[in-house]
Amino acid sequence: VTAVDCTQHEFKLTNGIGDLQKGEKYLNMDYLIFSLLTHFSMLSTINFSYDVACQWHMKLWTLPKHLHFSHINKIIHFFIPKFHLTAHIPACQMAFSFNWTPHVGHTDGKAPEHGWANINCIASSTKEMRPESH
Repeated sequence: VTAVDCTQHEFKLTNGIGDLQKGEKYLNMDYLIFSLLTHFSMLSTINFSYDVACQWHMKLWTLPKHLHFSHINKIIHFFIPKFHLTAHIPACQMAFSFNWTPHVGHTDGKAPEHGWANINCIASSTKEMRPESH
C-alpha cells in the first residue's frame, strides 16, 4: 500500500491511497499523484516529498498527457525526506533538502510513514486474496 499525504497536516489526500504490485513502482506513484492533483488544481505551490524524488521527478511528466494536471504557472519543489537524505549523494542532498528551501519550515517529509502503524491492522484487506497476487 502507498499513500499521498499532506505533510503539513498529516492527513491522507483524496484518491491518495493505492495498492502496489510486488514492489513500489514509479507508475503507481505517478498515477496516484496525478489522480489526486485533479482535486487541487487551485494550488499555486506544490511540494513533493518522496524517498527517491531525485530520480522520480525526471520522468514525472512522461505519462500520457490526459493524466497530467496543469502545472503551468505553478511552483513545484521536489524533496527527499530528511531521514532518507543522508543515503543520497551530496548533489542530491543539496538539491532536494527541505533545509535549503524557504516556506517549508522544519518539515521532515515523512508524513505518509507516520500513519502506517495506525493502519497496519487493515492492510491485508486491500490485497486480492488469490494465490497469484502474492
